[in-house]
Amino acid sequence: MDALTPCGVSRANFWGWPAAFLTNGLLRVAAVPDIGGRLMAYDLGDFPFLFVDPHLAGKLFSPAENQGDGSLAAWKNYGGDKTWPAPQGWDGPHQWPGPPDPILDTGRYTLAELAADGHSAWLSMVSPPGSPTGVQITRRAAIVAGSSRVQLRLTFTNIARHPIRWSIWDVAQLRADRPGPGGRPTWEPGCVVTAPLNPQSRFARGYNVMFGAPDNPQWQVEGDLFVARYQFEIGKVGLDSRGGWIAFANTAAGYAFAERFAIEPQADYPDAGADIECWTVGRGRVATLSYDENSGPFLMETEVLSPFYDIAPGDSADFEIEWGACRCDGPVVKVSEAGCVTQPLTIRLHEGRAQVNGVFGVFDVGHLELVWLNSVGTALAGEVLQPVNPLVLARVAHQTSVPASAVTARLDVVAQTGGRRALASARLDQAQ
Repeated sequence: MDALTPCGVSRANFWGWPAAFLTNGLLRVAAVPDIGGRLMAYDLGDFPFLFVDPHLAGKLFSPAENQGDGSLAAWKNYGGDKTWPAPQGWDGPHQWPGPPDPILDTGRYTLAELAADGHSAWLSMVSPPGSPTGVQITRRAAIVAGSSRVQLRLTFTNIARHPIRWSIWDVAQLRADRPGPGGRPTWEPGCVVTAPLNPQSRFARGYNVMFGAPDNPQWQVEGDLFVARYQFEIGKVGLDSRGGWIAFANTAAGYAFAERFAIEPQADYPDAGADIECWTVGRGRVATLSYDENSGPFLMETEVLSPFYDIAPGDSADFEIEWGACRCDGPVVKVSEAGCVTQPLTIRLHEGRAQVNGVFGVFDVGHLELVWLNSVGTALAGEVLQPVNPLVLARVAHQTSVPASAVTARLDVVAQTGGRRALASARLDQAQ
């Protein structure tokens, strides 16, 4: 196999702001400490996933300007990915009354780390003190060679003199635009957010409409999935998904972004039990802001929430999220540890032979193996199918023999840097 590009770090301007970069030949991650410790770029190859407001490019404001009159109209929504305390609200000190928030959301964070050792690269940013929430936020991002993965570790430290209770809430704003008439941007209907529904959801439809029209046509249920197909309608939903993933796909461009995270099934979550949320900018009004098709911005948000953490003075709580990006040919129907599934693995049997099919995106450079397992999960046989990497769609159309006593077929990605991860599986008793 070809040698992998080592991970590297650098400092340069990003849209006019001083920024720190992590790169590995597949990915470019840009962090801008001065605008709330945001990650402002997550690019796979030359495809940028994160939204950046061009009207705010390179601009910095004083804390007073960032706070303004405290209304949403005063908020400097730069874009990118940021971390907030949840729940949001204005009813008392147990809720975060932002944005705007000139400390946690748009404060000048400190770049505390920027380093690489060839195999990996990482950075961390720390928020300024002084938030009435009692929270100081540390955002750490790390990448490894030969992979589109970003490991986010989000830390809330209690710098108050009393206990605090917050959920760690991470919000990624994803580009959902395309060129319109005259080259002016408009919304891309091929953008779609998917997430698994909880079969024991406390919500009648499996999701809770938090803002906007209850019958917003974007919000759909397709089998065991929540599906939000962008139609430039304003709204927000929360899911007590408990599935541990949420994904965004720009099916017109052929790229997918996924977030994976651990779930604590018995824990208390904010917003009526939500562990993921989806917000879309579109036609309509929120507080003092209104949007129409000529104004934009055109974006979808994937939002991940931790359980509530009770944090004593001086203590900290951590929440980890893993990002992955890959090529795709449609909405993501499942996210596994190895990548995204757009067409599930299927098996068709004929005269003792198996036709194995499926379409996938992977997060690591390596090769794909087909492994046959018996009823107790022991591998009976395996064969290498094809090389894979995040920049190429993995289409599987393979005919092979089936070992005696095989019960399950599993596709594994074996990374060039080492390690085997399951991508998809199918049982023979469900074969066509």
